[in-house]
Amino acid sequence: MSEDRNMAIPKSGGEVKEENTNKTPAPISQEEADFIEKVFFEDDEAVRLRDGKTYRIPPLGLKDARKLMKLLNTIDTGIIISNLIVMEGEDDDRYDELMEVLLMAFKPYYPHITVDYLAEYVDLVIAKQIIDCMIGLNGLKKSL
Repeated sequence: MSEDRNMAIPKSGGEVKEENTNKTPAPISQEEADFIEKVFFEDDEAVRLRDGKTYRIPPLGLKDARKLMKLLNTIDTGIIISNLIVMEGEDDDRYDELMEVLLMAFKPYYPHITVDYLAEYVDLVIAKQIIDCMIGLNGLKKSL
């Protein structure tokens, strides 16, 4: 291709309108900027459990992210308490899946944390916060 090619678009009146090749991209929202920064720097999220300690939740590796995606399809991420309710006549207890998702958040940095520990020190609000962190950190918001 020739470097001196005329990048002009003719107008209907015969005038030539120069194409603006130096357009500045549209500004992004603060939420988009924060997401891009987190992905680039792999920021962890902080969560405080009922034991009074603050824990860091990192993005998951590919293997665990795939497992997380499968598990998120089996639990209700909107209303955490619904995972604890077993309906009469149904054998659809999602408690174990919920606890597995919560445990995945702590596995990379805190391998000593167990399901029993989380059952004691995580309440419904914190469980929702942890799941939201995992979804955001792993870029799953738009894919769910």
